[in-house]
Amino acid sequence: MTLGGVDTRQLSSKTMAVLDRPNLYFIGEVVDVTGHLGGHNFQWAWASGVAAGNEA
Repeated sequence: MTLGGVDTRQLSSKTMAVLDRPNLYFIGEVVDVTGHLGGHNFQWAWASGVAAGNEA
């Protein structure tokens, strides 16, 4: 798990796309999202990947 990363204010919350760079997506632990340990980081990685994949 990492701390820091791509600022979520620069991303679409629905598609994970960079707001001012079309067709550029960030997902998983590279995004500045923190949470509890115990599998939630895996859920975030999968969910953000699906959101980006459905859009791309």
